[in-house]
Amino acid sequence: MATKNKHLVLWLIGFLILICAVTTASILMLVDSGPTLLVKNDSEWLKVRVGGGIKDAPGSEGLVMDPSDLPPLSSDLAATIASRAEDASVKGLFMEIDRVAMGWAQVESLRRAVGKFAEAGKPCVVWSEAYETKSYYLASACDTVAIAPEGLPMVTGMNVNQSYYAGTLELLGVSANFEHVGDFKSAVEPYERTGPSEAASAATDGLLDGLYGHITTGMATSRGIPHEAMLDLIDNPPITARDALERGLVDERVYRTELIDRLEDDGGIITATGADVHSGFGAMRIAVIHADGPIMPGKGGADLFGDSVVGARSLVKIIRDVTDDDAFEAVVLRVNSPGGSGSASDDIWHALEALKAKKPLVVSMGDYAASGGYYISMGADRIFAEPTTITGSIGVFGGKMNMAGLLEKGGVTRFEFSRGARSDLLSTVEDFDPEDRALFRSFLAQFYDTFITKAAEGRSMEKDVMHAVAQGRVWTGSQALDHGLIDELGGLAEAVEAAGTLAGLSDTSFARFPERKDFFEQLMEELGNPGGGDVVVSIPGVPMSAQSGLRALYTLDKVLSAGGVAAMLPGDMTVN
Repeated sequence: MATKNKHLVLWLIGFLILICAVTTASILMLVDSGPTLLVKNDSEWLKVRVGGGIKDAPGSEGLVMDPSDLPPLSSDLAATIASRAEDASVKGLFMEIDRVAMGWAQVESLRRAVGKFAEAGKPCVVWSEAYETKSYYLASACDTVAIAPEGLPMVTGMNVNQSYYAGTLELLGVSANFEHVGDFKSAVEPYERTGPSEAASAATDGLLDGLYGHITTGMATSRGIPHEAMLDLIDNPPITARDALERGLVDERVYRTELIDRLEDDGGIITATGADVHSGFGAMRIAVIHADGPIMPGKGGADLFGDSVVGARSLVKIIRDVTDDDAFEAVVLRVNSPGGSGSASDDIWHALEALKAKKPLVVSMGDYAASGGYYISMGADRIFAEPTTITGSIGVFGGKMNMAGLLEKGGVTRFEFSRGARSDLLSTVEDFDPEDRALFRSFLAQFYDTFITKAAEGRSMEKDVMHAVAQGRVWTGSQALDHGLIDELGGLAEAVEAAGTLAGLSDTSFARFPERKDFFEQLMEELGNPGGGDVVVSIPGVPMSAQSGLRALYTLDKVLSAGGVAAMLPGDMTVN
């Protein structure tokens, strides 16, 4: 009895520790809960604060008890800004930028919404203490760009950082054994090389050229200056607010309080809650299904700490439920995924094909819809992407790590007893021999052939033409449009409108899946399904750049151990 009581006490103590940890994390998330909306009447200013991480999909919501009080998603915020531009009671837009912790596609959508004010002939004023390239790209859509008098303008361009682990693995005694199909499928390179191959460099340079050209052209056009002048401002950047004003990067140096007082005198500002922008009103004849995060077999969803995993089993269930629900006449799949398991992606594709046989299916691509993310998109009736979406990467890879050297360094010896000539094909203590490698490569080649065959059918394209633009190459949304991989540039709003048109609907109100949950719903779900979405999120004392690499390795391990074929972007590829 004493032992049982001891276990019970320890369990209760552990539970209390979990509650305290979760509560602390949630308080931190609540402090930085994203956008604040201040909506006005009687020809007053609409004030929007863009700060913290604005989510693209339902996920961790912090200590929010009532779903109606949840902070708006980026698409909700964009829709509100766009609709208020045509509101006669709104005089203009005042946007305050704290920091922009969003992907480029989310920023593109918000920027297009902000531009609606200029189209409506209404003023737009933006203020920030500091600008970097992403936040300035958003800010440049306003006709007046203001900065704190001693603010920091750091509009210095963009870069892609890619970590390579071959040297580390060699030190550890680990041997990477990978194969890939697609000349540009460079996802294996971080584990086999100390730097990019020529093909990988060419692909990344092409991607970066497309993104940089689009963004700098947008900045220059909005600022009314030649493109060459904008490039010069970036290559030789002003480093003080005074320099930025003199060189035309900004229009005004002003304190936030003084600017707000001026706008108050010009109509005033009244606060409203984020509930004013939530989607999901009216008849809701359209379902928006979110696929947010790496694609894995099994269950997925958002955990309490913010990361999402697309679990094929969970997503297929949602797709099947929506397929069978006659209340929904059209579906939009919102994809924000770098890919993952090839077999899990195929399971989702299969469920979507059954849905498409019953009702229109439109895809809206977010920041990423690459490799496995493109796989689940390719069969849709129409595909929308932002110009800055990263997509394509139609290719596969797979393999294993030989851990024998590492085990030996730790004093571990292993012996294997086997039956069957290829029973050690995926052994973690042996390298591929030539026959093993040829066999495994043929397996990957068959999956790649399935990938491009289905992609070609989905896009009404000849298989050879699809192969020419596939081979693992990554494209921007604009480049994907040129190559026929998508149908149109636009965001979620445009995709929903297209879905409504295909279904003959005049009302395009929509419901999101999975549904947004308050704090207690998330807590009970997490306690009831421990490890359901166990992506490593934060390691105290380890720099975020290093954590990104560790997370990429962790995700790769889960994909390969679960399905054998990986259809995902290279490592920890992020455009900064």
